[in-house]
Amino acid sequence: MTKKIAFGTTLLDKGLLGLGIDGIGQYCQELLSQFSRQAQDINISPYSFGIDSSPSNARLLPAYPTYLAKSLLRINSQSAANQYFDSVDLIHSTDQLIPIVSNKPLVATVMDTIPLSHPQFIKARSRIIKPFVWKKLAQRADHIITISEFSKEQIIQFMGYSPEKITSIPLGVDERYFEKILAEDIKAVLTKLKISQPFFLFIGSIQPRKNLQRLIEAHSLLPRNLAKEFPLVIAGKFAWDDGDILNSIQKGIEENRCIWLNYVDDLEKRCLLQSTIGMTFTSLYEGFGLPILEGFASGAPVVTSNCSSMPEVAKNAALFADPKNVDSIRNALISLIDDHALVEQLKLSGFTQAKKFSWEKTARETEKVYQALK
Repeated sequence: MTKKIAFGTTLLDKGLLGLGIDGIGQYCQELLSQFSRQAQDINISPYSFGIDSSPSNARLLPAYPTYLAKSLLRINSQSAANQYFDSVDLIHSTDQLIPIVSNKPLVATVMDTIPLSHPQFIKARSRIIKPFVWKKLAQRADHIITISEFSKEQIIQFMGYSPEKITSIPLGVDERYFEKILAEDIKAVLTKLKISQPFFLFIGSIQPRKNLQRLIEAHSLLPRNLAKEFPLVIAGKFAWDDGDILNSIQKGIEENRCIWLNYVDDLEKRCLLQSTIGMTFTSLYEGFGLPILEGFASGAPVVTSNCSSMPEVAKNAALFADPKNVDSIRNALISLIDDHALVEQLKLSGFTQAKKFSWEKTARETEKVYQALK
């Protein structure tokens, strides 16, 4: 029997309205795309909380019109929204916004436990409401999908959720990252961005959890000639700062050892990954670490952290560093400059590791969770 699934797309819709698609938005987009191709026994019906759906959005959500709804955080609930949720068999909340519905099975995706386990990594004004919402989600959900075994253990520890009600389903890596871009096209993009090779690369939002300040400091500890010959290219929008991240970036720019590109589009991102001497992802905490796989698939040697989910995702295919130790990060950068045999080994093992992950597999395992819930 075909199940009708109410699928939350609030953060994806916000991204499609021009606010930028974040990790949860990408997760939703990839699952919707895969469901439209392969799902035979489910009928997906996306919904958004308080987002005005537009025709342009509908075109970007393959085959799925988005239904407007009210969230747990809103006081009044529309009768039309209630009727909508009454018509479905199961609800999949992909974020912390869950419908006020008590008689339908609820699957919730929880990518990490940052508000509970590491509140210092969220903005101060969110440190009261977000832990409440995460705990409410645990009380309401009939089953939780998370994205790594590390996150599963964190959910058990900090949300008090039963392990048998949690399924770890890894994220996928888009096939585009495996596609080689023509050398002349890469050259054109780098010229437009005013970047010359060689360079180290950081991709991610600028916020304390990403540990960019220590990465910049570690890079500054390279011999002066190497820091300028192998500058650190920073590709990411500013999110928030609890200290001096922006000052560190500005100092690096002034000393000709850092380049800040801010936002880069998909083609620019892939060109950067395919031409960097090393992709650096020395985050302090991740629920998964998708940029690691994107670097692997692009043929980039990857330096990443030896903590949280990152060793689980990278296995033996990355160069690991202690993210709290600038000397450890610096030594990893020097290894990528000096050890050509290591670089080739990392490229080969990284590509092999990335091939183990696909959004097709993520969608297939997600559908199994839907079917198992009665």
